[in-house]
Amino acid sequence: MGATTVLVVDDHTLFRDGLTSLIGRWDDFEVVGAACDGAQAIERAARLRPQLVLMDVRMAGIGGVEATRVITSADPEVRVVMLTMSNLGEDVYQALRNGAHGYLSKDEPADRLHEYLAGLMRGETALSSTIAARVLAELTGPSGRSTSAVLPPAHERLSARERDVLVLLVEGMSNDEIAQSLLLSEATVKKHLGSIMTKLHLRNRVQVAVFSIRQGLVG
Repeated sequence: MGATTVLVVDDHTLFRDGLTSLIGRWDDFEVVGAACDGAQAIERAARLRPQLVLMDVRMAGIGGVEATRVITSADPEVRVVMLTMSNLGEDVYQALRNGAHGYLSKDEPADRLHEYLAGLMRGETALSSTIAARVLAELTGPSGRSTSAVLPPAHERLSARERDVLVLLVEGMSNDEIAQSLLLSEATVKKHLGSIMTKLHLRNRVQVAVFSIRQGLVG
């Protein structure tokens, strides 16, 4: 299996070049292009077809959140990870709703960033610990926003086994860890996850985790 192809999107040249150089030292990732704004990101994602897009949130013109919507709509297989220096706000919810697979702080150490991205390509969730904690606090707190502002409603009941998988996913387990815990094959876990996403009308495991907590599907 070859290296994961990456498109780096950021409006700050030093950060964009620095991230490109950093990824260039990893054997399992390969930068195939870079963009300085959302419009460039959309054009280059369509032309280069990267497997992973690292997307700055705030940019002039078309921002990262809107670019994510366009890119993931055109290619549902691409994984988009938002990179931000800002405090958590409406952007994170809209990005997840638009199909983002992760939301990471630009303050992450290089080795931790690699762990997050490698895990994402294995089917894990890429959420910085500080961002994840704040997302969950807002969604589960008394002043949490309504579910409809984040993700679409569920229409079908999950099976008992799908609920088991869901609980472990929300705990942050990878597909392999879920499989070991439930004594299933990884292929079976992936099948259950696909069924869960279909029934809940969601697009990726980050959306599933956030939705499940907000709806009270898991404790």
